[in-house]
Amino acid sequence: MRIRLFVSVIWLMCAVGYGASPLDDVRPFLKQHCEQCHGAEKQENEKRFDDLGVDLTQVETLQLWQGVLDQLNRGEMPPADRPQPKASEIGQVVKILTRELKAAYAQHRSTGARTVVRRLNRFELRNTIRDLLYLQDPEMRIGNVARLIDNNGNGSVENTSTDPFRAFPQDEEEGGFDNIGQRLVMSDFLLRLLFDAAEESLALATETGPRPKVETRRFAGHIQKQVRGDLEKLARERHADFDTYYRRETITPDALRGGVGVSGRYRLTVEVSGHNQRHPWGELITADQSQPLQLFLRLYKTRTRNDHIPLKLWEVPGDGRKRTFTTETWIDARWLPQWIWENGPTDREARSDLLVQKFLVDKYRQPPDRKSIPDKKVYDAARKAWAQAMTQVAMEHYQGPYLRVHRVTLEPLLDAWPPQSHTALYGEGEFHEDQIEPLLLRFAQRAYRRPVAADELAPVVKLVRSRLQADPEPVPRVIQNLTYRAYQGSWTKLPDFDQLKPERQGAVADGLVDIRLAQRDEHFGVVFTGKLQVEQAAKYEFQMASDDGARLLVGGRKVIEHDGLHGASLRKGTVQLDVGVHPVRIEYFAYGKPNSFRASWSGPGFRDAPLSVTSAKGQPPVDVDAHTAQAIQAMQVGYTAILCSPEFLYLREQGDQLQPFEIASRLSYFLWSSMPDAELFALAESGKLADARVLRQQVNRMLDDPRSVAFTRHFTERWLRLDKLAESPPELNGPFRIYWDRRMEPQIIAQTDAYFADLVRRNGPLRELIDSDYTFMNESIADVFYGRKDVRGESLRKVSVQDRRRGGMLTQPAVMTATANGVDTSPVVRGVWLLENILGTPPPPPPPDVEPIPPDLRNAKTIREQLEIHRTQEACSQCHRKIDPLGFAFENFDPIGRWRERYPKSGVIDASAVMADGTQVEDIVALKQTLLTREDDVARCLTKKLLAYGSGRLLEPTDRGEVDRIVAELQARSGGIRDLIQ
Repeated sequence: MRIRLFVSVIWLMCAVGYGASPLDDVRPFLKQHCEQCHGAEKQENEKRFDDLGVDLTQVETLQLWQGVLDQLNRGEMPPADRPQPKASEIGQVVKILTRELKAAYAQHRSTGARTVVRRLNRFELRNTIRDLLYLQDPEMRIGNVARLIDNNGNGSVENTSTDPFRAFPQDEEEGGFDNIGQRLVMSDFLLRLLFDAAEESLALATETGPRPKVETRRFAGHIQKQVRGDLEKLARERHADFDTYYRRETITPDALRGGVGVSGRYRLTVEVSGHNQRHPWGELITADQSQPLQLFLRLYKTRTRNDHIPLKLWEVPGDGRKRTFTTETWIDARWLPQWIWENGPTDREARSDLLVQKFLVDKYRQPPDRKSIPDKKVYDAARKAWAQAMTQVAMEHYQGPYLRVHRVTLEPLLDAWPPQSHTALYGEGEFHEDQIEPLLLRFAQRAYRRPVAADELAPVVKLVRSRLQADPEPVPRVIQNLTYRAYQGSWTKLPDFDQLKPERQGAVADGLVDIRLAQRDEHFGVVFTGKLQVEQAAKYEFQMASDDGARLLVGGRKVIEHDGLHGASLRKGTVQLDVGVHPVRIEYFAYGKPNSFRASWSGPGFRDAPLSVTSAKGQPPVDVDAHTAQAIQAMQVGYTAILCSPEFLYLREQGDQLQPFEIASRLSYFLWSSMPDAELFALAESGKLADARVLRQQVNRMLDDPRSVAFTRHFTERWLRLDKLAESPPELNGPFRIYWDRRMEPQIIAQTDAYFADLVRRNGPLRELIDSDYTFMNESIADVFYGRKDVRGESLRKVSVQDRRRGGMLTQPAVMTATANGVDTSPVVRGVWLLENILGTPPPPPPPDVEPIPPDLRNAKTIREQLEIHRTQEACSQCHRKIDPLGFAFENFDPIGRWRERYPKSGVIDASAVMADGTQVEDIVALKQTLLTREDDVARCLTKKLLAYGSGRLLEPTDRGEVDRIVAELQARSGGIRDLIQ
């Protein structure tokens, strides 16, 4: 029976025992060919072989012998400039070492190889809360990774997600991964953040208002008031029943431009027809006529610049027939659908005058001459008349492609109310006390990912009952007579708001600061003023966390100053207040998005009384009676206790053998970064999940599930270290400004994610990680990095690549940018990256007493010459003879991954090199071919990365035998990447 990768993630355990005597037969070989550099007098890279033991129960000894075997297999030792042993000698040594090490691994018990009890990281917490509470919020969508990106190019990074875990710090990482158990520690600060996130998440899940009044909306005829092109405007005058588009255009009914209004699941239907797919005007309208017209659907967030979710790409044959396309999706209230003719002509290609001038020469007229018409009004009128005449001619004789939109329908699919997120927490219908224990128990079993006994949950049940029976909460110490004034503007520091005119203002009935009253996501400011009632003279403490700048004044005195661009960090201040009413003023501004504000105060008899809304929904339940409101709040206290429990926060694995429910969690957090679903729970309960055949079936099911995008994105970005993209991006106004102008970072990350996801989906061969004849592109990627004009639109699609420099993952722009520093490139950095993440043979750290680059480089003009001088240092030579040649092959790629032939200031690039084993490579294409001869190393490296990610621990030397076995089985059946994951 084949035992593939995931089974090894589950049971990564080995037994140990040794027979060492055959290793003595290798000693003469070591003495003749190795001990000159690794003997008693000299130990390069701190390795000594003259006294190398044969007791393979010692991990250090096992590692050294494995290193000898690896070097011989790769042909890297002895060095090319030393006498070489015969091939038969090497073959005999390799045979002995392979046999003995395999036997050692088979018997060796890896005493420390169990995963420590580990906390869920931020990514896993967010995904788990989403699935546990049945949340549909677009900011918590599957695979959406919260990361820090300098969206504005102003040097200030922003967290691109606005989910309840947005304020969580980045998790500590090891080996590139942020889910390694020993690095995921807990702190009081993190627990407090978790408490806030739990409350906010529960508020998102709670719906106490009336059933939304939504009806099917149908849009026909001219669904947009305004269109851009002259041809489109003229077509409207002639046809009232549909809109005709002659260029790439974004299409949204005007009634939806503020969002769909009610969050829920919708069926989106569009009726379109394509025309003139093949046409005689290809010399100017250059889109590929062999492809049908392409209609792209995305969801777009209102009042933002770039936040969207791609949904569908449909093909519309250009035969003039009407076709209907439908999809179902969740849409948040402030999001809207947009349809885009992806491969439509550009604005220039669809210009009427250029079309007439090119294809209707006898009907073309020259435009009015500005010099011959000195009066501007007369000239403008003449120019307008000329443009209209050219548009009329182009329309009457038009032979290019066009798209007609006949109808758009938005149909709500609200089958049940309240939604599942609410009923799972509070039940259906009127709430009764006898529901407390069943509801909490059902929730805890899903949250803890295992069966839960009633007595285990008894303290939580008692807590909820006590809150339900308690007297109503005292009147909150909120701000009295609170008012707000909202402003629009872009600032990096708080402006003098009193000199500005507000765009909206009003009273705040609940007395709590809420920056959402500005009704903007970015580039706004708000001033809140009111009064605080103080009942006892004392010193009062205020706390405030804001993203971006804020200021708090009490009685005209500045208590907290937190100005400037920054994340949601906490500031505190104290002030002595007398009995009475004190005026309070809070100023806040947001530059980019997201933005947040929280404030509270403490004094005699109370602690952390909120001055601002504390969750996405803000306040206690509305539209319900007092008893129901108290019941909901009491249940939320219980659920919060469960969500802050170690049983929820930690993945616990007891004993040497994983139990069925532990297997379910190991599997779900490997492939979904989230909790098990109902099917996994059912299989765990029945005990079937321990069956290898069932496991394989579940892996396939889970990889086919949309939730697997969490794996194909998060693993890929961590494995290839794309998380480093934001650490040293190119300068905003430097030579790589196009990186910012075209907002390339999220696009190039998506390209690499899509490539790996495609390999997983179709079980592609591992060699395509290194080289292939295809990649994924959209228009911006194709234009900026590949110099291609034949890819149109923003959606990523699989395209063939004839340029063999560009196939595979190694030279994708995201990888090249992540391995540069935003200013220049380094063969050392890229060479080390390749050794660590593709070949799995990381070099040792440099000796502590050796400078990175020698100080005397006066005669070195290029990076190649600098590194040649560096290699003259004996302590550096052995490692750099492996690192540098690999890195030189990438030198034709600039710091953002574009191809170049020359350095900016120092001449033609020489990408040739001699590998450590003596192989000569001339360029990146030759390097790829060389790497393909090391497919064993690539497979072994990827296996180790997958095992580390899937088990939550870095592998140990004694795990090598298990890794080798997996790789051997994979190669024996010519398996692909999906086989490896299984």
